[in-house]
Amino acid sequence: MITAADPQAGGADAPTVQSGFEAMLSGGKGSLAEAVARVEADARDGALAASNLLATLAAAGIGMPQSWPAALGHLVNAARGGSASARGQLEVLGSNAGAPGDDRWAALAASARIGDWTAPCEKKVLNASPRTVAIAGFLPKRACDWLIGLAQGRVKPAPIYKSDGSPAVESAARSNSFIEFGILNCDVVLLLIRERIAATIGVPAGALENSQVLHYDVGEHFARHFDYLDPALPEVAERGQRIVTFLIYLNDGFDGGETDFPRLGLRHKGRAGDALYFGNLDAAGAPDRRTLHAGLPPTRGEKWLFSQWVRNRARV
Repeated sequence: MITAADPQAGGADAPTVQSGFEAMLSGGKGSLAEAVARVEADARDGALAASNLLATLAAAGIGMPQSWPAALGHLVNAARGGSASARGQLEVLGSNAGAPGDDRWAALAASARIGDWTAPCEKKVLNASPRTVAIAGFLPKRACDWLIGLAQGRVKPAPIYKSDGSPAVESAARSNSFIEFGILNCDVVLLLIRERIAATIGVPAGALENSQVLHYDVGEHFARHFDYLDPALPEVAERGQRIVTFLIYLNDGFDGGETDFPRLGLRHKGRAGDALYFGNLDAAGAPDRRTLHAGLPPTRGEKWLFSQWVRNRARV
């Protein structure tokens, strides 16, 4: 299977297209339409990275109306041109490559069942208060493999944030690695996964922070901690509190590595594609100290985990 880790995933023009888009956005909101128009022109000129970026923008509704069909159409254009990233995304999302001689990429796009990604999931409540919920088979294996491919070779030491909200620091309390995904390094698959998370917990997608993929090697851990933010921080007044943590287990083949809730007497470890989410606040909306949790170290193999924090206010 083609993965996003392929060095040609976005095409040789990817750095130029992305840096140009970033530079134009730095001029302020008024330059967004101009930046999108430039990307559209690059796509017409055959820049595969531009078609990939248009797919992401259409999926996210940035600079244009949000449209999954439009996003898939841009992926088809990039895939026809040879983009490994676009081809891989269509293979994740589609279920039918068509008959021999058909346009494989168009057939995959046509068979992508976007509605299935946001359909209700069967849930298992592990703990009523604070609410802790497990979901079996939240993602298909091919999507899990894709997320791992996006992260492999690109992770860096994971940070700890100080209680006053000051910049991240490295700490002995956390030894795993991570990658964070913003608009310029994510794709249609990841954005659709975010939509599925939002639909599952009943919030707008704009309430989701940037997504992360976490990697734990043998012995690496994230010590006991809370995910909610200090209510006194200006960021909470501006952006809202972190109300839910949503985790997706991306692989099997490791021992240990459970998510541990010491004050609930609960340890959980999902199989590849399973999800776990929990609320970080109590019934009154205050930080719930019972949500203390830790990422325990694998004792054999490596662990990959998708991590998503959710606010109680959508980003405008």
